[in-house]
Amino acid sequence: MSFKEKRIAVIGGGLGGLSFMNSALYAGLTNIHLYEAAPEFTEVGAGVNITRNANRVLDAFGLSSAMRHMSSVDPPSYMEYHHYRTGAFLGRIEEFGEPRSRQIHRAHLVEVLKSKVPDTYISTGKRLAKIERAAGGEDAYVLHFADGTTATADIIVGCDGIKSAVRAHLGFTDQPIYSGQMVYRGYVAYSDLTPSTASLLRRTVNFRGPRRHILTLPIGNSASRTDRVGIIGFMTEPLEGWKSESWLATAPVDDLAAHVEDWCPEVQEIIEGLRKSANQDGEILKQTLYVREPTEKWWSVGDQAKGSGIILIGDSVHSTLPHQGQGACQAIESGFALAQILSLYPHPSLSSAFQLFQDLRKPRTDRITRSSYETGKMASADIPEEQWAGAFAPDVVRERMRWVMEYDLLGEVERGLGRGGEGEKGERRGEESFVSVL
Repeated sequence: MSFKEKRIAVIGGGLGGLSFMNSALYAGLTNIHLYEAAPEFTEVGAGVNITRNANRVLDAFGLSSAMRHMSSVDPPSYMEYHHYRTGAFLGRIEEFGEPRSRQIHRAHLVEVLKSKVPDTYISTGKRLAKIERAAGGEDAYVLHFADGTTATADIIVGCDGIKSAVRAHLGFTDQPIYSGQMVYRGYVAYSDLTPSTASLLRRTVNFRGPRRHILTLPIGNSASRTDRVGIIGFMTEPLEGWKSESWLATAPVDDLAAHVEDWCPEVQEIIEGLRKSANQDGEILKQTLYVREPTEKWWSVGDQAKGSGIILIGDSVHSTLPHQGQGACQAIESGFALAQILSLYPHPSLSSAFQLFQDLRKPRTDRITRSSYETGKMASADIPEEQWAGAFAPDVVRERMRWVMEYDLLGEVERGLGRGGEGEKGERRGEESFVSVL
């Protein structure tokens, strides 16, 4: 028994939605359709780091060559750290094994993911307005879109981000919590840097400062003419100054420059490079970093005898801060796990299949949510200046991340399916709050 016959509607065409579509088609779930609110697929922001744990999944879909064509080619280490004011080398974290991490522009990653999904499986300009139960006794859902059209589905997969409309339909009233940091995002051309700084930034580099840090990613590669430096500046700021109704806006490069005016020469080169690549108003992207408390239950079902239901994945249910590079990676992992369970689950109960998925994924995503917050605090340490440089131990940081990177999702899903859903009657409780200390 599987759920391959069910009509599956995927809400949201970002990295999470497209990752699930790849996973579903790979698993043989062909009665599936993705609905994206935007009129076309675009992805803003700086680069994204896809780490070993997620690359193992993408490679299983046959995306390795396409990813490597558009991403950095094997930087010498996972990350190295430099002192914010002197530029002095503080240490490095080695890679966690093959496949290595890949740094890629978000738009190029969307392009890679979309390449494996036929256009007939996708509709754009479909902003979800509401979800209703189907009339006439049919155990299904009717999705109403803002353009007046509708669609019917047995299973709805909410991949529509941290402000998810699908999540709201399930009755969640909690609001995302501001982390205390804003992120400035942009790009610098290697040609706008001195040779020594350009050589340094061919690696993933973190300039660590008190309550602030700047992460640089060597995005793309010269062979595909996609190479540049992705700049991600994590700055502690109050939320009161945020005027946009969205989580993403723009801000002058000068605002970031004010945070780092006494930082090392390499960072000053980065600022000047951002000025050259900024929009006509001299602005770059600025994002508020939000996170949610771990959610107790990720799904809801209709008539259990017939098998309709709604489930959340990605930022709609397990959003995380980016300090371990796991936002997109966890969406990729969850998409694979859910698709495999819907394809191979040995029992007819959708609720028990959903519960197995949650039982497999929730402990890991809850732990990553907490540890990403803690890693961010370490990266932007708020301690006296004289203690600052000595407070960082790369070996400790690497050990904190090893369990994230070396995770065997494929084996975990296989073991879960082999158990046949034992434990399906219980609900895993949410773990302790981590944001109470924010």
